[in-house]
Parts: sequence; structure tokens; C-alpha cells
Amino acid sequence: MTRLASLLDHPERLLDALRVRAPELVLLPRAVAQISGEARAINLEATEALQQRVAGLISEGQVASLSRRDLRESCRTFLHPPHPPAKDTTIANPICDQVETLRRRSALFALLDAYLDGFDQDDADVAWLAKRLTTASKSWPWRGTDPWPARIKAFELLTPSKAPGRLAAAVLGGKGDFRSILDEAGLTTEGRRIGGLGLAGFTAACETVRKLKAAQAVAAQERLIEWSGGSGTLAYPKAWPQFAGALFEPWGASEPARAHKTLIVDKAVAHAGDPRINRARWRPVEEVAGDAYAIILRWLTEASVRQFFDIVNETMTDRPDMWADRRKFWTRYLDADMISAAWVAFGSDGAARADRAAQRTGDKSLSMFGRLASGSGRSSQHAALIMKIGDLTIAEWSHNGKWNIWGRNDPKHPVLFRHNSRRLPDYDSSELMRAPTSGSHTTWWQSRVADIIKNETGLRP
Repeated sequence: MTRLASLLDHPERLLDALRVRAPELVLLPRAVAQISGEARAINLEATEALQQRVAGLISEGQVASLSRRDLRESCRTFLHPPHPPAKDTTIANPICDQVETLRRRSALFALLDAYLDGFDQDDADVAWLAKRLTTASKSWPWRGTDPWPARIKAFELLTPSKAPGRLAAAVLGGKGDFRSILDEAGLTTEGRRIGGLGLAGFTAACETVRKLKAAQAVAAQERLIEWSGGSGTLAYPKAWPQFAGALFEPWGASEPARAHKTLIVDKAVAHAGDPRINRARWRPVEEVAGDAYAIILRWLTEASVRQFFDIVNETMTDRPDMWADRRKFWTRYLDADMISAAWVAFGSDGAARADRAAQRTGDKSLSMFGRLASGSGRSSQHAALIMKIGDLTIAEWSHNGKWNIWGRNDPKHPVLFRHNSRRLPDYDSSELMRAPTSGSHTTWWQSRVADIIKNETGLRP
């Protein structure tokens, strides 16, 4: 019987012949480890087991028996839980002494990496490590190709109170890819760039930009946005309140160009959502950078009011004079900063127009609105503008709709900021009609509405 015939009679032999062992993946895990900022050999002991064993040897006076690997990995996990050697000087000092005595390069570099990763300028353990590294670096036999002496000097890396500011200034004032500057500071992997010193430097940069005013902030904000991470992400979420402050606080007394405003708002909304809808994500900003929160709300309020009039203006062709009067009246309150919040509810026609405007301009805020259900005598072209002025809730309708005013204590006043992503109706038209106080846009309606607002809130533009 030929071999082929034998294999056909016994197919399991053919399968056995085809089976091969999967090759061990060595380079891939190492590459992944490099990206995470923790390049280490494969199949190392768990950090806790390592730390406990090394601590045991040192407590028995056997620090000299530490293997090269154990010494290096102890340095790498110097600030790492669950049992960081830095927390106990009876463990930390012998490790550092051993590194200096034996001149273990890999161990010293691991200590430097641990310092960068675990950096916290207010942490006593980090400050202690910085002093030990300063002492070691002064007497270390550096090679001519070692980048660390230049890094330590240029960025004052081993002075915790100064390093974040030096890093922030270098990135904000630098040109080209910001990552090359982080590389110069020793933040040479993606994981290390978002570690302790990366976070501290980014936060320091945010604090710098927060103090700038108007036009002088534009370039710095663009640079900060580059550093903050890709679209829809924030590489340093712990710095979110400071980042929001840096985006908006420079514009407290002026307005940026439309393109720059769109860039700022889009970056903030991509991370935390619309503050009118995702209040919880913006609460830290309210607490730390209240002015920033107020500014984005003011911008979005203005955008909603102007969007309402712009969209309706495209369809309100039968009585343009009447529509012009309404636009002029409510814009006076808007320009006087008396409208504290505003939200638009569009019928299907207005909603489609608003979505097209958002796509055309790239301004995502134009796609944030409520949707009106059909019925109650309202067509697809109808829209309602819901506003807060003082304690009053006001719904102004387009076309032949009335103005409607509810008091603060009225349980039937409409709720602002309803919005769903499935394009379903957010409001029934009847919710925005039949207020206790309402009226048509007949002669002298402006005077009547202005008097009601003045009497109830004390506000008059």
C-alpha cells in the first residue's frame, strides 16, 4: 500500500501529520509591554510575590544575594502597589545602595522609569526617590550616549516641584510633534507619556493656558488639544477639570473665531458630552473651573437661540415682518445675558435642516436639540424655543404659535434639554403650549411680555 493510500484509509494520520505546535509569541508581548510603558521579560513573578520575597531577603540581611533580575524588578516596582519598596526605608535604602554599589545600569534605568511613571510632586515617597536619584546621578559613570544627564538637567526631572512646569513649557513652546519633546524628557512610550510625570506636565500646561486671555491663548490651546489625545478621548482624564478651564476660561470677556470655538467645544463635548444633558460628567468642572462651565453654557445657549431663528427663518416666508419682530425682541435678552438656558424643539423639517447645518459646518452643537412630535395643530415646520429667564420658563413658538410663560413653582412647566439619539420625539407639542400666561403676537405683544418678565424677575434689557 502506498503512503497516500495509507493516509486515505487512516485520515487521523493525515491530521496528525498536519498538526504543528503554535510558535511561542515572544516579540509581540515585548512590543505590547513597550507600548504600556513596562517593558519586561515574559512570565515574571507576580509583583506582590516579588516584593515580598525581596523584602524578606533584605530583612534577613541578604541584600547581596539578590539576583540581577530581582534587583532590576524591585527598582521597576519601587513605587508600585501592593508593597512598594519606597514605603519602607529599611527596604528602599538597601535596594538603592545595591544599585549604586554594583553600578547596575538596568536597575538604575528601572528606578528612573519608576520615578517617571509614579511621579506625584506632592508625594513624600516620590520626593525621597528624587533625592536618592539625584545623589546617584552625580557620581554615576554615564556613557557618552546616555540621554539621562541631559534630560535631568534640561527638564529638572529630579526636582519634583519644577519638572512638570518645565515639561509643560517645553511642549507649549515647542514646534512639531509634541511626542518628540516628551521623548526628550524620558517619556518614551505611550504608557509612560500618560504616567505620573506626563499627567503632571499636562496639568501644569492647563494651568498655564487658563491664565492666558483671548487671542494669546489660541496657539497654546491648539497645542494643548494635540497633547490631550485623539478625537473623542482625553489621555489624562484626571486633569479634565483643568483641561476644561484651559479651553474656556481665556474667553470670559471675548469670543474666539468660529472655527476655534468649534474646535474647543467639540473637544470638550467629545470627552464629556453636552453639559446640558450630561451634567454629572461636567460637575467636576463646575467645582474646579466654574467660569469654564458658565462660558460653555453661555455659548450653547446663544447657539440654540440663534439656531432657532436661523432655521425658522428659512421657512417663515408668509410674515417675515412678524418673525423679525420676535427675533429682535428675544435677541435683546440674549445679548444682555438674561437668558440663562435655552433649548430648541424642532419638527421634522427643522430637525433635518439643523442636522444638515451641523454636517456642513462641522459644528456638533448644532445637532443638539429636542424633537417635536406631530399633532396638536403643529406641522413639520413648526419649532419651539424653550428659555429660562430668571425663575420663568418661556416657550416661544414659530409661525402662528403663541408665547407661553410658566412660573417657577408651576409643576407643568416644560423641562429643557430632552434629547435622544434615536431620533424619536422628545416633546409632545401640547407640553409647550397652554401655559397659565400666554398670548398671540398681536399689536404691543412685546410690551406685554417685557412687563411680565420685569414684574416676575426684575429683568429688563
